[in-house]
Amino acid sequence: MTAAAPGFYTPGEGWLYRLDPRVKLWFALLTIVLAVLTARLGVLGGLLVAAQVVLLLGGLPLRRLLRMWLSLAPLVLVILVLQPLIAPGEGRALLVAGPVRLTTTGLLTGLRYGLRISAAAFAVLVPVVTTPPNRLVRAFQKIGLPMAWAMTVGLALRYLGTIGELYTTISEAQQARGLDLSRGGLVKRARNAVPTLVAVIVATLRLGDSLALGLAARGFGLPTARRGQRTALHDIALRPADWLALAAITAAFAGVLLVWGV
Repeated sequence: MTAAAPGFYTPGEGWLYRLDPRVKLWFALLTIVLAVLTARLGVLGGLLVAAQVVLLLGGLPLRRLLRMWLSLAPLVLVILVLQPLIAPGEGRALLVAGPVRLTTTGLLTGLRYGLRISAAAFAVLVPVVTTPPNRLVRAFQKIGLPMAWAMTVGLALRYLGTIGELYTTISEAQQARGLDLSRGGLVKRARNAVPTLVAVIVATLRLGDSLALGLAARGFGLPTARRGQRTALHDIALRPADWLALAAITAAFAGVLLVWGV
């Protein structure tokens, strides 16, 4: 069993973990572009299945994939429910109840948006959950992203999970001391959650201060460091297997465009 890692990264030993991060970023980019351009349900579903097959065959534990689905499911459910009700379209009416009108066009549009969001999300997770943050930052830098931007992305991916754990810990601690978040209407619940949010903000500011001190101690942002050639303890380079995967990914997406179009 692999040990838990902070942030989104999940340690593993599969071939996907050994792949160059830039190849995985290329896969994510092509998937997102194709998901945005196409309106075909079959293509969108194929992209979603392809991203999950890549994750599973690449060594990601099935339990981790299921947890990712549980996190994404509320958003997808909201899209599937609200889209047909807000924009029903001009298709055949399936249900008419006062101002509510449910049509086949609305249902298909909601399904299309749900598949599009899911495919894009899992495509982004391919490089995020299978690449250590330091290698991902290096990959962003080597494709031309400024180091400050790459570090911002890397730190966000590394510590968003930590902030979520902080919220859970603080919320449970305050409920153990008598704070009840389950009673009253929506406004009262929101007011009861204010102490938890304030504590999370304070803890996040402290975490940010510690990170800033750590980066300053390592010379990040110094003028001489910006002018000089930045070095890396563990650099990345495209191997023959990476070039082969890059060519296969590009050919597969080109084939989808040629056969099914957008």
